[in-house]
Amino acid sequence: MSRLDRFLREKDVIAATSLSHSTIWRGIKEGRFPRAVLISPGRVGWRESSIVAWQKIQVGGMPLITPKRIFATNCNRRC
Repeated sequence: MSRLDRFLREKDVIAATSLSHSTIWRGIKEGRFPRAVLISPGRVGWRESSIVAWQKIQVGGMPLITPKRIFATNCNRRC
């Protein structure tokens, strides 16, 4: 049986990554951090598996060094 993926709140993502609010949202805008998922109106969360995958990529040490657009979805322009 597969394990359900849970959603993390922003404060949990900040605690898990040690990144600030601004750095997380800048990383999302630049396509270098996993996008938040709309859970309900006015409520977003991050899939735990996305944050874990991002952390594994960061093993090299420097934050937000993932290839540009790796976490972008539904990109309608050249990415």
